[in-house]
Amino acid sequence: MTQILAVSKSGQDVLTATDPNNFIFHSSYNTFKILAEGTLTAQTVNADPKTFTVAHGQGELVAVYAFAKYPDGYVAMPREIPRSGERARYFELDIDATNISFVFYQGASGNYNVDIKYYVFETPI
Repeated sequence: MTQILAVSKSGQDVLTATDPNNFIFHSSYNTFKILAEGTLTAQTVNADPKTFTVAHGQGELVAVYAFAKYPDGYVAMPREIPRSGERARYFELDIDATNISFVFYQGASGNYNVDIKYYVFETPI
Protein backbone atom coordinates (compact mmCIF):
# COMPACT_ATOMS: atom_id res chain seq x y z
CA MET A 1 0.00 0.00 0.00
CA THR A 2 1.29 3.45 -0.90
CA GLN A 3 1.77 5.91 1.91
CA ILE A 4 0.24 9.33 1.24
CA LEU A 5 1.56 12.33 3.13
CA ALA A 6 -0.16 15.72 3.50
CA VAL A 7 2.30 18.56 3.13
CA SER A 8 1.35 22.19 3.74
CA LYS A 9 2.64 25.32 2.01
CA SER A 10 5.48 27.12 3.64
CA GLY A 11 4.29 29.06 6.68
CA GLN A 12 1.13 26.97 7.19
CA ASP A 13 0.67 24.56 10.07
CA VAL A 14 -0.34 21.25 8.49
CA LEU A 15 -2.46 20.37 11.54
CA THR A 16 -4.49 23.59 11.71
CA ALA A 17 -4.65 25.01 8.17
CA THR A 18 -8.15 24.91 6.71
CA ASP A 19 -7.72 26.31 3.18
CA PRO A 20 -7.44 23.39 0.70
CA ASN A 21 -4.92 25.41 -1.29
CA ASN A 22 -2.51 25.12 1.64
CA PHE A 23 -1.99 21.41 0.99
CA ILE A 24 -0.53 18.99 -1.47
CA PHE A 25 -0.67 15.22 -1.06
CA HIS A 26 2.43 13.27 -2.02
CA SER A 27 2.73 9.54 -2.61
CA SER A 28 5.47 7.46 -4.16
CA TYR A 29 3.57 7.71 -7.48
CA ASN A 30 2.35 11.31 -7.77
CA THR A 31 1.79 14.60 -6.03
CA PHE A 32 -1.81 15.81 -5.82
CA LYS A 33 -2.84 19.35 -5.01
CA ILE A 34 -6.39 20.06 -3.82
CA LEU A 35 -7.84 22.68 -6.18
CA ALA A 36 -11.30 22.91 -4.62
CA GLU A 37 -13.56 21.25 -2.11
CA GLY A 38 -17.18 21.52 -1.18
CA THR A 39 -20.01 20.17 0.93
CA LEU A 40 -23.63 19.56 -0.04
CA THR A 41 -25.73 19.24 3.11
CA ALA A 42 -29.05 17.42 3.52
CA GLN A 43 -29.57 16.55 -0.14
CA THR A 44 -32.88 14.69 -0.51
CA VAL A 45 -32.76 11.41 -2.40
CA ASN A 46 -36.38 11.00 -3.49
CA ALA A 47 -35.96 9.29 -6.86
CA ASP A 48 -34.07 6.34 -8.24
CA PRO A 49 -31.61 7.56 -9.45
CA LYS A 50 -31.25 11.11 -8.04
CA THR A 51 -28.45 13.32 -9.39
CA PHE A 52 -26.87 16.36 -7.71
CA THR A 53 -24.55 18.44 -9.92
CA VAL A 54 -22.01 21.12 -8.99
CA ALA A 55 -19.58 23.09 -11.15
CA HIS A 56 -15.96 22.37 -10.25
CA GLY A 57 -14.66 25.55 -11.94
CA GLN A 58 -11.51 24.08 -13.48
CA GLY A 59 -12.44 24.02 -17.21
CA GLU A 60 -10.82 20.63 -17.76
CA LEU A 61 -11.15 17.05 -16.59
CA VAL A 62 -9.99 16.70 -13.02
CA ALA A 63 -9.61 13.99 -10.43
CA VAL A 64 -12.44 14.01 -7.88
CA TYR A 65 -13.12 12.04 -4.76
CA ALA A 66 -16.18 12.17 -2.55
CA PHE A 67 -17.72 10.77 0.60
CA ALA A 68 -21.41 10.54 1.50
CA LYS A 69 -22.83 10.50 5.02
CA TYR A 70 -26.17 8.74 5.37
CA PRO A 71 -28.90 9.31 8.01
CA ASP A 72 -27.64 6.46 10.21
CA GLY A 73 -24.15 8.03 10.31
CA TYR A 74 -22.59 5.57 7.86
CA VAL A 75 -19.98 7.20 5.59
CA ALA A 76 -19.59 5.65 2.13
CA MET A 77 -17.26 6.13 -0.79
CA PRO A 78 -18.44 5.92 -4.42
CA ARG A 79 -18.86 2.45 -5.87
CA GLU A 80 -19.46 1.15 -9.33
CA ILE A 81 -21.42 -1.90 -8.21
CA PRO A 82 -23.63 -1.95 -5.09
CA ARG A 83 -23.05 -4.69 -2.56
CA SER A 84 -25.94 -6.94 -1.73
CA GLY A 85 -28.28 -5.32 0.79
CA GLU A 86 -26.60 -1.89 0.52
CA ARG A 87 -28.48 -0.37 -2.41
CA ALA A 88 -29.33 2.80 -0.46
CA ARG A 89 -25.64 3.37 0.26
CA TYR A 90 -24.59 3.25 -3.37
CA PHE A 91 -23.58 6.32 -5.37
CA GLU A 92 -21.54 7.11 -8.46
CA LEU A 93 -19.39 10.03 -9.57
CA ASP A 94 -19.66 11.41 -13.09
CA ILE A 95 -17.13 14.10 -14.06
CA ASP A 96 -16.76 16.23 -17.16
CA ALA A 97 -14.78 19.39 -18.00
CA THR A 98 -17.14 21.63 -16.02
CA ASN A 99 -19.26 19.59 -13.57
CA ILE A 100 -19.26 16.87 -10.97
CA SER A 101 -22.43 14.80 -10.76
CA PHE A 102 -23.23 12.64 -7.74
CA VAL A 103 -25.74 9.93 -8.65
CA PHE A 104 -27.55 8.38 -5.68
CA TYR A 105 -29.98 5.47 -5.54
CA GLN A 106 -33.06 5.27 -3.36
CA GLY A 107 -33.31 1.49 -3.38
CA ALA A 108 -35.85 -0.01 -1.02
CA SER A 109 -35.09 2.46 1.77
CA GLY A 110 -37.56 5.20 0.78
CA ASN A 111 -36.60 8.88 0.80
CA TYR A 112 -33.54 9.92 2.78
CA ASN A 113 -31.18 12.88 3.14
CA VAL A 114 -27.46 12.62 2.51
CA ASP A 115 -24.48 14.92 3.09
CA ILE A 116 -21.76 14.93 0.41
CA LYS A 117 -18.16 16.08 0.86
CA TYR A 118 -16.02 16.28 -2.28
CA TYR A 119 -12.46 17.18 -3.22
CA VAL A 120 -11.16 18.27 -6.63
CA PHE A 121 -7.52 17.39 -7.27
CA GLU A 122 -5.09 18.65 -9.86
CA THR A 123 -4.77 15.89 -12.43
CA PRO A 124 -1.27 14.50 -11.81
CA ILE A 125 -0.67 13.03 -15.26
